[in-house]
Amino acid sequence: MGKARITLISAGFLLLLSLMFMPNALANDGQIYGVGADNLNVRTAPSRSADVLGQLSTGDQAVVFQKKHGWAQTYYDGQVAWVAAHFLYPMEDGAAASSPSADSEANTAETQQSTEPSGTLNGYNIVLDPGHGGKDPGAIGYGDTVEKTHTMNTAFSVAEELRKAGATVIMTRSNDTYVSLEDRVNLSSAYATDAFISLHYNAFPFQGINGFSTYYYTNGNDRELAGDIQSGLEQHMTLNSRGLMQNNYHVMRENSDLAVLVELGFITNPHDLSVIRTTDHQANVGEGIAAGLMNYFN
Repeated sequence: MGKARITLISAGFLLLLSLMFMPNALANDGQIYGVGADNLNVRTAPSRSADVLGQLSTGDQAVVFQKKHGWAQTYYDGQVAWVAAHFLYPMEDGAAASSPSADSEANTAETQQSTEPSGTLNGYNIVLDPGHGGKDPGAIGYGDTVEKTHTMNTAFSVAEELRKAGATVIMTRSNDTYVSLEDRVNLSSAYATDAFISLHYNAFPFQGINGFSTYYYTNGNDRELAGDIQSGLEQHMTLNSRGLMQNNYHVMRENSDLAVLVELGFITNPHDLSVIRTTDHQANVGEGIAAGLMNYFN
């Protein structure tokens, strides 16, 4: 039997056909989307580690019932399936409202499982959370430097890089003000947040401890995003990589959105701090996080 393909005969017929297989829990009507990439993997769950059911090609169409963390839920061969939402475009009256180019660089990541970023974060909402602020200085580092200053400086550089890639960036704070952990999570919940990234710098009584790491709370999508961000940082930063770590930090544990926390170096380590204070470091962090997000979402 040839490759299964979701083909639009008419908008009403396709919607009716999909509704026949739709669980009762999904009450919203679907919207018809076109596929803007060849060999787009159709997966059993919204994760790149999920099993592949088949593939769609440019010109195929699908009814999408919900989106989650950059993935779109549809139906494929009568069962719930997921595809990377960034390769879909809404259809209007059977025609494309705006179709991405099938030959563009943006159509290579999920279709070819490349380790290189696609070069775009168009349509994604990213919440950046510069740790601490105001009455909460965070860690106190070498020479009495304070964490809250470095997280704010880094956040501006990361935001600039993400916006250059097309993302909409929301910041939990943009100056030296105190924001509670609860308010940081609430702000994330107030938006259609695709990813929440909390920025921090580490400290330790022994000056020899150094390096950067990325934290996640739950296995699955959180860990997958953390892995992509850590890999992106490893490709762009000069500091020592400490790898992935699991923790139950409030801004991740209480967050219903996809969330990770990055510790971008030890301000108690003289070498790390000398690098952290440079504009090159800020730029490298921005490029690394942007690359990690692009690899995850695309």
